[in-house]
Amino acid sequence: MAMERMRQRFSQDPSYFFDETKMNLTASESNPSGRAGHIPGHPPGSWYVNRAECSKARVHGKTVAGIHGSKDNGAYSICISGGYEDDYDRGDFIVYTGTGGQFDTSFGGGRAQREDQSFTHPDNAALAKNVETGRPVRVIRGPVPKGHEARVYAPSSGYRYDGLYKVTKAYLAKGRSGFQICRYELERLPNQVPLKEIIRNSP
Repeated sequence: MAMERMRQRFSQDPSYFFDETKMNLTASESNPSGRAGHIPGHPPGSWYVNRAECSKARVHGKTVAGIHGSKDNGAYSICISGGYEDDYDRGDFIVYTGTGGQFDTSFGGGRAQREDQSFTHPDNAALAKNVETGRPVRVIRGPVPKGHEARVYAPSSGYRYDGLYKVTKAYLAKGRSGFQICRYELERLPNQVPLKEIIRNSP
């Protein structure tokens, strides 16, 4: 009977089985690469040689972008590696900069802003959504440049999953270079492996 109901539903609306909202599923339930919370088999402290490995493990689904999520369902994870001049990392507390407004660093760009950011950007809207939902995000730290103030919290190489953080605030502010940036304040959730222990055992 269940299979017959599915067949009838498909004949009436084939898009039903490809639209998670119609099936009353969140992206975390219908798409493993968009799963919220801890990923089974990958506890805080897990280390990956590069972003591709992070993506394969589904800890951070994007191989380039720093925010993984959707504007409707919110963000699942972020990656912080000193790529933005306005990032502020104090371990259990992070002020994270949104996406956009820089030249592509792979083609000689730097960390300085060149344009305003906006919450109309899908990735920025996704992370802002988490303030509303209260759903935490996975935080992945990558290596930062020598002399960077956050180097003490970052792995010397590769990428490391550091646990779940709650996004407590999202707002626009003027950055160091004078452009508007999307800023997010995140606090690490309690009852996880202490960050100091993770750092001590990190490669």
